[in-house]
Order: sequence, then C-alpha cells, then structure tokens
Amino acid sequence: MKVCAVTTWPPHKDGVALYSAELYTHLAKLVDLKIIANIPEEPSEYEYPKLKEGTVLRCWKRGSFTYPLTIFRSTLKEGPNIVHLQHGWLLYGNFISSTLFLILLLFFRLSRKPCVVTMHMVIRKDAHLHDNALVNLLARMAVLFMSSFIIKISDKIIVHNCLMKKVFQREYALQEESKIVVIPHGVKNASGKPSISRRGKRTWILSLGFVRESKGIEHLVKAFEKFLEVYPDARLIIAGGRHAHDKTDPIGKYKHLLTSNLSKHVLFTDFIDEKSLDRLIWKSDMIVLLSLDRYYVEASGVLARIADYGKPIICSRVPKFETELKNRENCIMITPGDSEELAQAFISLTLNTHLRESIKKNLRRKFKDRHWDAVAKQHFILYRTI
Repeated sequence: MKVCAVTTWPPHKDGVALYSAELYTHLAKLVDLKIIANIPEEPSEYEYPKLKEGTVLRCWKRGSFTYPLTIFRSTLKEGPNIVHLQHGWLLYGNFISSTLFLILLLFFRLSRKPCVVTMHMVIRKDAHLHDNALVNLLARMAVLFMSSFIIKISDKIIVHNCLMKKVFQREYALQEESKIVVIPHGVKNASGKPSISRRGKRTWILSLGFVRESKGIEHLVKAFEKFLEVYPDARLIIAGGRHAHDKTDPIGKYKHLLTSNLSKHVLFTDFIDEKSLDRLIWKSDMIVLLSLDRYYVEASGVLARIADYGKPIICSRVPKFETELKNRENCIMITPGDSEELAQAFISLTLNTHLRESIKKNLRRKFKDRHWDAVAKQHFILYRTI
C-alpha cells in the first residue's frame, strides 16, 4: 500500500509538523510512504526525523496561490493508493491560502483518489474570531462552510478526541457520522531517566510549548512571583519559542515583565533539542500547560509529549485539556488567566506529596495505550478499510 501524506514538515515549527514527524516516522514501517512537504521558509538546526532517503518531497510553499496544483501534480506522479492530508486553519498560509485547501480536496475528488483528512482543530460556532461583530459573523460562516465542505468531499475525517466529533455532530449538524473517525494524538515514550544532580530542595517548574499570547504567560509570571514569596529558591523554566504562524515573537515582551529579582529565577530557553528537553522534563517537579483558548477544540501536543514521564501537571480549564484530563485525578485544573489560583496550585503540589504521586501515577495510566506505534497501527487499519 502506498500513501502520500500532505503536511508541513520540520524544520517548520508548528504543531502539525511536529505531529507529522512522529506519526509518519512510525507509519513508514507499515506502508510505502511519500511525504509531500512544504519548502522551509528559513534555515534551522532542527533534528530531522530519520526516514529513508527520498521519502520527503519538498515541493510547495505556504501562502502560495498555486500550492493546490503543485501538491496535486506531485502526488499524482507518486501513484498512491491513499492520500492523507493534514488540515489546520493556517497550515497552508493566511486565510485566503487556507480557503484554497478546498480546491486541493476537489482536485483529488475528481481524480477519484481516496482522501483522508486529519482535522487538528474544530472551531465552535460561537467562537470569538474578530473584535468587529460583522467580521466575526463572516468568519464564523466561512469556518462553517469550509468545515462542512471538507467533511462532504473527504472519504474519512480523523479527529483526536470524542469532543471534537461531538462538536461536529451538535453544532455543525453533521449527517455523515460514519465519516468521522477518532484516533488520539500519539504519546511519546519517555526517555530513560538520566542521573540528575539537585542542590537542596529547590522547586523546579517547567512551562512547555509554543510561546504565544494565547497561552497567558503574563499570568504565569504573576503566579510564580507569588509562589516565590513562599519558596524563594524556586525556578521557572519557560521552554519553547515562537510559533511559525505568528508574525511577532512575544518572548521579548514577556521578559520585560520580569523584575530584577524575578529574572534570577525565570529562564526562557527558546527551542531546545530533544535530549535537552528530556532532561528538563525529568528535572522538573511539576509541569504547567496554559491556554486561554475556550472556543477551539483540539488535542494538546505538549500534553502528549510529556504524559509518559509521569510528572504532576497543572493545566488550564479549556477544551483541549478538559476532554483528556480530570481535575485532581490526573492533573490540577485552573481557571484560565487566574494567577491567584495558579499560585495556589503550585503550593498545593509542593506541599501535598500524596496528591503529587497520585496525579503522576494516574497520568501515566491514562495514556499508557496511546504511544505512537499504536496510533500508527490505527491509521494503517483505517487505510486498509478504505
């Protein structure tokens, strides 16, 4: 079976590229695979996934008006049995470029090539997409039309959790339920725990993921400042950098929030290699995953990255965490943007050894059957049914 996968690919830095790198590295062991990838916009030292030479074909550019034709022609030359397209709302460029994704799907439909589309985000119908009321209404209508079109034209749609499917059913009046298949986001196997030297009882807090304004980093800094009043030797590591789809890098703005005392305790690492990230995860006493996005239903790639390490986590009460986790069972869940509640969560986890150990154990148990090799097999079975 030959599969052509259309996706962004490292060194491009977005969630779908990182997801695809893991998924297709494992799928390459099961199928004859060709990745139709984007041309990098800038050089990078990112460690590429190790795939057979010639597996990745870089042929299209994000934001190009001709990318549908380029992808279509390149894919047809490979003669695949299945075409698997990754979809994100700004994955292929700006809003106009994103609408051209529908043309790409139509090309494959007319060529009678079976198409699977993974939709990484479902936008609720009541989403606040723009401050202007009229523009917001038009944006919602566009999202509704595009989502409905993608479902109609595709052979199968993959979503990552049951809540995403329910939103399609309830808010989009989905008639073709059999088209939607739930395959969870894969979980990375924890690396071997290195020997780590720790001085004293200093508490290490790790914030992980792309640094974006939608994360509420300013609330994290305020919460940590309150935590320092009780635990003056604590450290906060903010690991991650600018998302590829953001025009500006907010890290500089957040650094300006740091007082001279705070700057001694808070470190922004930007992007780091996988081995260094593994060491940071093992070294941390707790991991905080923040978001302010209440209207977007998706899976958290960062949660999937760290779940197998069995670290106690604090997360925002938003759909992408609520659909996976339960408060005080496998996480501590806080109100988005509430720095007081976040500071109290830091203190609770530090003081309550039983809660900390319970969260760690339950978190690993929750995700134990969702490693990438199992997720790749689910994709393979879906391909075969088509």
